[in-house]
Amino acid sequence: MVSTINVSTYELLVKPIITSASSPNRTVIQGYFLTISNPGFSNLKIRLTFKARTPDFNSSPIVAFWDVDGTNNQLIPISSFPCVRTYIFDLPALDTGLFLLLPDVTQSSVITNRNTEIRGYVRLSIDSAAGGSSNMRTLLLSAQQRGTFLPQGSINPPAAGDFDQLAYDLPLASGGSEVTLETNLISATTNLSLPNRDRILKAIEANPSFLRDITNEPLVQKVAELSVEEQQRMLYILLERFQANPQVELPIDRVEIEANGKLADNLSESIEAGAISS
Repeated sequence: MVSTINVSTYELLVKPIITSASSPNRTVIQGYFLTISNPGFSNLKIRLTFKARTPDFNSSPIVAFWDVDGTNNQLIPISSFPCVRTYIFDLPALDTGLFLLLPDVTQSSVITNRNTEIRGYVRLSIDSAAGGSSNMRTLLLSAQQRGTFLPQGSINPPAAGDFDQLAYDLPLASGGSEVTLETNLISATTNLSLPNRDRILKAIEANPSFLRDITNEPLVQKVAELSVEEQQRMLYILLERFQANPQVELPIDRVEIEANGKLADNLSESIEAGAISS
């Protein structure tokens, strides 16, 4: 079974519907909405990776949110290359959440410039699942584009006016809303299958901020500020000790490990992003 899938395409817009100064020149603001349901009994950690090349994510500010309980929680990308944005978030058992990727219209220049047009595709994987004996997990997906038309001729929306909205479903790459993916099981005692040590050390040498792109954990962020030699030395010692003692006792709600080759997948994604953006 697969561990990562393509979900759908997407398009972010802040654009006039025509370029003429005369009517109709209304501005459309459009974002991407992905509903994810977890019908299983395991809490899941979901990873979404958005890719865009021409234009890339440096062309206009964007913002992402994850909403399970009615509160839009803003997400900070763990990977932030010109052509890649990666987000990780939790989806509880038997629950449903809504992911939003939007033009950042809180920045006034985004609306006044009316020049946001970012297109690409979305990939999804389940980083980990808590408990259970099988490493397969099922999700239900539904993708939409939703948007708003500002009143005629308005850059700064008035308190009242002729607002209109749009919403349309996007076809899913799998052909159906139900997908089953392979993931890592997290339990109180976790057997770690560590990636090749030299691969990690070389990745740090090629990109000193490599660790910062993997996780927003504060300790890792501090380590990423050290020199390349200091980072490599610390990881060398750590990996040696892990390999000498593969049975590691870890609390279920604190485990955030890239195990069973997942780090190698992320590394190849980082290399791909760097190659495209250079």
